[in-house]
Amino acid sequence: MAPSSKPQAHGLTPAEVDRVRNAAEQARTEQAKRKRIISLGERDFDIESGDFTELASELRRALASDPPLSGSARSRWAALKPIPPRRTTGSSSGQPGRRVDGERGLSSAQRSAIGFVGEWYAYQWLREQDRATDETSWVSGNRVHVFPGPTGDDSLGYDFEVGSGRNPRLYEVKATQGPGGQIELGETEVRAAQKYGGSDRWRILVVTSVLDAEHRQVRMLPNPFSERGRGLYREEGGALRFAYRL
Repeated sequence: MAPSSKPQAHGLTPAEVDRVRNAAEQARTEQAKRKRIISLGERDFDIESGDFTELASELRRALASDPPLSGSARSRWAALKPIPPRRTTGSSSGQPGRRVDGERGLSSAQRSAIGFVGEWYAYQWLREQDRATDETSWVSGNRVHVFPGPTGDDSLGYDFEVGSGRNPRLYEVKATQGPGGQIELGETEVRAAQKYGGSDRWRILVVTSVLDAEHRQVRMLPNPFSERGRGLYREEGGALRFAYRL
């Protein structure tokens, strides 16, 4: 039989063709919808617009019923295990461009929303662990979804500045849906980490299982460029991505 693009030549009726076409269109629509939704508790939130007002309201509502945030106190660091450097084999196995733990397949809107949720829980944790924390401590752009006043600045290289005086504590938040094990630092974060590498002022707060109240944890990790962080991280696919072991 000669090749043909006509459905009838393949034994398909117009109704069957429409059914297949409609199913394919519905699948594309559902896939697009999944890319603009995050689920928190039993609710789905459409976060495509970048407006997290409803999401913030749900976080406040759930605060009283969520299990207490677990993690190390201000004076205690997460017990990271030493991690050996990756052996060079002539080719990098870090796979530059690969998303870190818990971020594979997420849209930019979903990553932004998860970052906001992570900072929200980091703020609650800091309020419990560091008495100097107040609403002025939240200095990233995400503060606008919670507090009036200054809009925040994402170019600082950290999300929270806690304490007054000449040496406030600086916290960069990393949130993941997974159990942790890898972080990625942006260029401004690397600059800040290197700037404060001679002290413990710049720290990382890792919020794991960020959308799962039962398993969510906040852990304080040292600066990869500090003396405390030496031997506890391994560069993965470049100096902006680090692996660690809990």
